[in-house]
Amino acid sequence: MADLMLAMISLMFISWGEGMVRVPGVLFLLFLVVANSIFVVSLARHYGRAFWLDGRVLIRRSVTGRKYYDLSVAHVRAESVAPRLSSHPFPRLVVEQPGRTPVRLWLREPARKGALLPPGQLVALARAIDPGMRHPIARRLYELAADPLGGAY
Repeated sequence: MADLMLAMISLMFISWGEGMVRVPGVLFLLFLVVANSIFVVSLARHYGRAFWLDGRVLIRRSVTGRKYYDLSVAHVRAESVAPRLSSHPFPRLVVEQPGRTPVRLWLREPARKGALLPPGQLVALARAIDPGMRHPIARRLYELAADPLGGAY
């Protein structure tokens, strides 16, 4: 509603006069377009961060629909990445399936100040990767769920 009001004010500036009188209205309208575009892109990125498991299939919600990754056949690896230039690296899983774009799943959520996924979710993810816990990533996820502090009490 506020954007609509600001757009009307900038259009009023544009229609009032000639030459340099139109410049503030055009600049303000340009600012509104850029600000709203940034807002929409950030909403789309946030919307695409939802994941859930259906058996051994990891499902990722995205703006274009749901993406399905079968963890029993996918190549799963771990990496550590700093979400921002000034932050410490956080672990995340990378799931690669032939013919699909890789999906990256944070194990410590940067938006929640580095909070680790709950133990139940880590165990479910480990079992989805390999129920027998022979895969090194699945085994490490299970160990992380059992002892999130890594023995430091």
